Amino acid sequence: MNDKIGIIVNRLVYGFTFAFLYQIVIGIATSLLSLPLTGNIQDLISGVELIDSQEGPWLVTWWIISTIIITVMALMIIRYKKYISPYKGEKNIEVPPKITVVTAIIIGSVISFLFFLLDSVIGLVAKPGSATDVQAIYEAAVVGDFTPLGISIIFSIIAGFIIVGVASKTSKVKEITKDIGLQDITKISKILNKTMTQKVSLVDTIGQSPGALIHVGKQRVENVQINMMEYDGQEIIEQSDVKIEDCLESKDKPNVSWINVIGIHDPKIIEAFGNSFEIHPLHQANIMNTELRPSIEVSDNYIMVMLKMPHYIDETGKLELEQISIIIAKDHVVTFQEIEADFFDQIRKRIRNKTGTIRNQKSDYLAYAIIDAIIDSYFLVIEKIGDITEELEEELMKNPTAETMQTIQTLKRRMISLRKSIWPAREIVDFLGRDSTILISDNTRTYLRDVYNHVIQVIDTIEGLRDVIGGMLDTYLSSVSNRMNEVMKTLTIIAAIFIPITFIAGIYGTNFIYVPELQWEYSYFAMLTAMAIITGIMIAWFKRKKWL
Repeated sequence: MNDKIGIIVNRLVYGFTFAFLYQIVIGIATSLLSLPLTGNIQDLISGVELIDSQEGPWLVTWWIISTIIITVMALMIIRYKKYISPYKGEKNIEVPPKITVVTAIIIGSVISFLFFLLDSVIGLVAKPGSATDVQAIYEAAVVGDFTPLGISIIFSIIAGFIIVGVASKTSKVKEITKDIGLQDITKISKILNKTMTQKVSLVDTIGQSPGALIHVGKQRVENVQINMMEYDGQEIIEQSDVKIEDCLESKDKPNVSWINVIGIHDPKIIEAFGNSFEIHPLHQANIMNTELRPSIEVSDNYIMVMLKMPHYIDETGKLELEQISIIIAKDHVVTFQEIEADFFDQIRKRIRNKTGTIRNQKSDYLAYAIIDAIIDSYFLVIEKIGDITEELEEELMKNPTAETMQTIQTLKRRMISLRKSIWPAREIVDFLGRDSTILISDNTRTYLRDVYNHVIQVIDTIEGLRDVIGGMLDTYLSSVSNRMNEVMKTLTIIAAIFIPITFIAGIYGTNFIYVPELQWEYSYFAMLTAMAIITGIMIAWFKRKKWL
């Protein structure tokens, strides 16, 4: 056989074998996933376009798996081609015995892309509606139309060349990607995730100079918004989304000004406020670091308080802790929030409506009101967790499931987070109520001692809920153990009932030639009667013992 013709015939066999096996894989995958799969890179394109739907992630996942399947099938055909090659004079192609997952994905991706181009080209040449499956080829050949057969042969030959050509480069691809593994894909995913969530951890601040303005945590708002309220006993000025220059001018006014900054990710704004209000560089850096524990810093001109405000998301059931930084100065209070949602609306309403004495007080009283609102927000979250705990207790008594266990573990983690955020607040509020700084008046200290009592109440409630949730875990394990014991007891009773029955059946099921009872006409019915009597006696005895 001529070398060129022999090679073409071999490529035809390789392509046909690959196409036949791969169509089986696609058929199985289509049936399992209930998705319209093409088997080439078109699946990835469709998955990216539908990534927000339920089908999108499945299509992308299938494409990654299909690239590995394509590579395995191609390499297996090339490795054992001597068994399927009609022409034996072709040189052997070296294929590495082992390759990494990354190499497999790259090889499979190239083959998948080339098959996609091949399908596109054939689609331009072939008539619209042409089919190349076995049934269509046979039906067309019967009536003298060999076009589907020709298209199938051409496709198989080109596919064979693609498989051999790409598979022959496996060793080079393996050498290029020898230092790339799944751990590198994990790193890439982490980098992409960081880009999407704009989240920086404390690890990223290692080696930075003290006071470096780096936002640590997740960026929760896109743009920084600044709101300002200026008031005294006679008038109030409220502005939303003001410029930073207007806020800096308010510090020299004799009235009380409350500047609320929503968004702490912009270092320029933090630095501008810090330099204008003479905030220490380390304190400026702390404002941008959302992973620090609550704390208090006292300076000659201001007091900086950092607290955590809890937010319970009803839609998802998640607990989020927002860092609130409060700068308390002589005539102004500056608060830094991560998100716009807060529990300060009642404070703003009191200022607008001149309710109570807040309009006649100084900035320290405003700071007290803000701190009090933050502490009181814990009661709302604890109340919701308490409601969930009560529902779980009822579920534990009726029908605990694996989801019950997951909910209990989630509640435990939430209580730990709440405890870590509220425990330092006790020291902060106690310090504000006892310290002799001139920025806090004696009148305000009286109110701060009331806030301290609220903190103690929150801590006691959290500790109580922690004990209850811990007890629920023990109850769940005991309940599961009891259910298992009930199942084992039932199975043991059934086995105990069948032991004597099996014994009787075993005796009369022996192959001895002479068994006197078997000659009796009513022996079979007597045996069944004996089995029924034994079973009834045992059931009655089990009920008497209250085992049933």
